[in-house]
Amino acid sequence: MKTLLALVTLAIGFVTCPLSAADFSGTIIWTTRFDITDPEMKRQMEDAKARMSDPEMQAQMKAAQEAMNSPEMQAMIKANPQMKQMMEKQMQAMSKPGGMGDLFPKGFTLQIKGPRSLMKTDGGVGAGDILTLADQKISYQIDRAARTYRKIPADTVKDAPEGKFKVTPTKETAKVLGYTCRKYLVETTENEAKLTWSIWATDDIKGLDASALRRLRFGQSSGPDFLSKIDGVPLKIDATTPQMKIFMEATGVKSEALPDSLFELPGGFKEVAAQ
Repeated sequence: MKTLLALVTLAIGFVTCPLSAADFSGTIIWTTRFDITDPEMKRQMEDAKARMSDPEMQAQMKAAQEAMNSPEMQAMIKANPQMKQMMEKQMQAMSKPGGMGDLFPKGFTLQIKGPRSLMKTDGGVGAGDILTLADQKISYQIDRAARTYRKIPADTVKDAPEGKFKVTPTKETAKVLGYTCRKYLVETTENEAKLTWSIWATDDIKGLDASALRRLRFGQSSGPDFLSKIDGVPLKIDATTPQMKIFMEATGVKSEALPDSLFELPGGFKEVAAQ
């Protein structure tokens, strides 16, 4: 799960950095796929799926839902609406036929206009929006279901310790959506587990300042900051971990006019405390 969080925050980090795209207005879409390779984790997921189909477990899930609506629980989450939203998302994901697989995001959509950007996460327990106003040096996490938003503290962006990753540029190139991408091989270590990444990045997207990507951080992830060593926009990422393989690939890059209102906090939403 730590690697999953690293991938999610990699995408979020794309827009929480001080991105400079003065001449670019448009949308980039990535899809993701997760293949479980560890036999033990695969067995656990199959067991969890079977338990979710058990009538007794379904009854327990119903009881848990009713407990969430109790006055006692409502009093506990009144000050933090996001707690309820997270619990509901987890219960909903666990109760679907896909079981644990629904905990993973299906993809990301990034919309950019000059120094402002909006990242949307599709699916998974971390689904939501990240609004970054680089001209104001601030980012927000928006929960549209709860009608709330919170500031993302700037101190979550930290330099990673040295020696935790190795980046090897290659001469290999590939076309992704017609853009020429250079392949980078990356080796990282996270909690003593070795991870390998293949990243295809392009600097051919007109108007998007690729140099800004060298200031990327993993944000709230504990993972290493290897993207600072990669030039361009990552359009394809393959990662291999001891438990799973992760695939992320751009399915759309569109230069288009976007309204200023898209990059503003929604009216009527309540600010909640930063976590």
